[in-house]
Amino acid sequence: MTAVASASTTPHRTLLDALIASFAEARRVPNDVSEPAVILWPDPEHQWQPLVSRLRESFPFVYTLGAYAPDTGTGPAIWLRCIADRTLPNVSPSLDTVPVFYLPGVSRQVLRAGAECPVELQPLIELQYRGTVWHQKNGRDWTVEAFVGSRQGLGLEMAQDARTREALLRTLSIVADADLTPLRDRRLEAEHFDALAVDDPVRDLLRWMNDPDGTRRALDAVRWQALCSRARATFDFDPASDSALDAADRLARADSRWNSIWRRFVENPRLYPAIPALLRQADVESGELALDSSRRPKANDDAEASVRVALDGIQELPHHEACARVLELERTHGHRRDYVWAQLSESPLAAVLAPLARVASMSGSPLAGMTLDAVASAYAKDGWRCDAAAIEALASVARPADAHIIGGVVRALYLPWLDSSARHFQEIAAREVGRLHALAGTVVPDADTCVLFADGLRFDVAAALQSLLETRGFLSRLSHRIAAIPTATPTAKPVASPAADALTGSADPVDFTPVFRATQQMCTAQRLRDEISRRDIVVLDADEVRLPSGAGGGWTEAGQLDELGHKLGVRLADELSREVERLAERIATLIESGWQQVRVVTDHGWLLMPGGLPKVAMPKSVAATKWARCAVVTGESVTEMPVWPWYWDPQVRIACPPGVASFVAGREYAHGGISPQESVIPELVVERGIQPVHATIVDVTWTRLRCRTTVHDAALGYMVDIRTNGKDPRTSIVGSPKAPDAAGLVSLVVPDDEYEGAAAIVVLLDASGSVVAKRVTTVGESQ
Repeated sequence: MTAVASASTTPHRTLLDALIASFAEARRVPNDVSEPAVILWPDPEHQWQPLVSRLRESFPFVYTLGAYAPDTGTGPAIWLRCIADRTLPNVSPSLDTVPVFYLPGVSRQVLRAGAECPVELQPLIELQYRGTVWHQKNGRDWTVEAFVGSRQGLGLEMAQDARTREALLRTLSIVADADLTPLRDRRLEAEHFDALAVDDPVRDLLRWMNDPDGTRRALDAVRWQALCSRARATFDFDPASDSALDAADRLARADSRWNSIWRRFVENPRLYPAIPALLRQADVESGELALDSSRRPKANDDAEASVRVALDGIQELPHHEACARVLELERTHGHRRDYVWAQLSESPLAAVLAPLARVASMSGSPLAGMTLDAVASAYAKDGWRCDAAAIEALASVARPADAHIIGGVVRALYLPWLDSSARHFQEIAAREVGRLHALAGTVVPDADTCVLFADGLRFDVAAALQSLLETRGFLSRLSHRIAAIPTATPTAKPVASPAADALTGSADPVDFTPVFRATQQMCTAQRLRDEISRRDIVVLDADEVRLPSGAGGGWTEAGQLDELGHKLGVRLADELSREVERLAERIATLIESGWQQVRVVTDHGWLLMPGGLPKVAMPKSVAATKWARCAVVTGESVTEMPVWPWYWDPQVRIACPPGVASFVAGREYAHGGISPQESVIPELVVERGIQPVHATIVDVTWTRLRCRTTVHDAALGYMVDIRTNGKDPRTSIVGSPKAPDAAGLVSLVVPDDEYEGAAAIVVLLDASGSVVAKRVTTVGESQ
């Protein structure tokens, strides 16, 4: 009796599914006929052998003709005959099971040869009559190609060429349980089967370029051959015979077939740290004219060197020439910030040109205004942006060797504008000295308002804080007032407090400090807090969270701006973003704890100048107390310095140097004088905004290196990323973040399998890039 597979009514998803279904069909017989004792599976060319062990996982009663190895279901013909006869109770299947005997190297014709059949196979001859032989409808043995293309098998359309047949057989172990449903509407060629083994040839070729030997060892023979096949077909390149340097040369020449590889490299170049060195070598060996300049690291190095030379000479130029030179450099080199070398921190000077160009552009026009209110408003509207650009330039220095050069350029561009603006402000303020006291004002909180005092919160830093808070969904209003004279904490902090009316000046002020009117005690920080608390105002420690109570509102202090400025000097620029982040976190905590409003106030701003502020002399004999930017004039002493009335007692004279000069040489950070940066100070009122979207990560699952994430309630503009450090976008291990679809689903692939098994964090980002939800995961494992 012989049975054959018949067509299935439902297309099978995988080759293994179709194979098992075909065996089941071969077992089926009419009601009046006995079931076959066994299904014989001839395979004269050993084509099916790579998937037999995989088949046995789903269909365990498959036995193989071969050397005796019962643990793997393998044995000689006589052993198979005993299994069919159920004489081996520990190995044979139950009576209601029809086993399949896989016969590699044996054809159906050999079994039918009778006496001419090899002796070692003769125990199987009788089984073709008690059982059935699995074969095609035309009587031929099933080949893999025939089964894939036949309606009795998978019913897929295949190209009839040797390369496609070779690819199918080469990748059979992978094709076996791959979902073939997407391939049903196309004519299958070699690339389709290789793609199942190498689903991302661009990634794998980049990995091979980065580490040829390691990648070759990591790929089994099937996947390596599939990669080579796909590379030959798609990129006209063979990793088996060509070198990584050959690949780098092709990549650098902007061959159109290699553009997809270049784009992938640019998406996350840090995944392939060896490729830049390869490109440098290709750059040198291939010659400059043959290569795309954006892909040439040497061209970028040369451009950086030319910018360095140009910047190093700027500090010797007149101000207008220095500005023009920087703007020209920006026009020539700004586009390099879009090159991959900027991502790899190899274009630090192209990066710093952006803020330097803003300083050069804005510093051409000194601060204007003919009244104190007008000058202060002009600074609060736009003037602070020049300060912010100078800070950004200083903070952008990536290499210590460049710090001196960039500091010199900032000084050349910024100092003339800073000084002329300060002199103009001082001239206007001297005409309206009576207004200075009125514009300083005091702060009295409402019952549901917490006043947050941040020492040294300059206007540009407050603007950065406002921007950060608004990206997090808070509402805010930024206004300005004038700091008390001198712009030093002992004088100006009490003015910003609710206890200002309890203080007065003294005839002999020590370090510009007022005294309490009732006790004549000096106003220390603790005494000021005690006085504030006596007014039914809740005084909170730096990290304390307490609900509003009483009618007086709240008072707390946060931040270390002024302390860091005095300690670090020009290196304060490196810390400002972290200080802004800490202030934002404190404000958010206060509002989330129940305060309806947080009112951020400060005492003074500051000046920051690389190389130090210009020095001006003031004899010690005329100064009772002298700081870098202010001094108490002794008695009726005569001084050439501009003199101003002390806020707490107009009879006390405060000397402040003209412009942005300093009484102390080499001082990079200073305050106490009169300038827009020191005197025009911010007041920021923050309230809870529109109720934020409560987006959450509902589910994270993995299929090898593909992560499928389900997000609930994500707003438009939200993105999902996978990072090793949730707070640091530079630690992303995927090509780029992706937005969830309408159902909240997003699929991300980790291109580097070195991360498989590593801890990571799936993060949900809002439109500003802030993390709004996260889920700890293990790469490659289902959650």
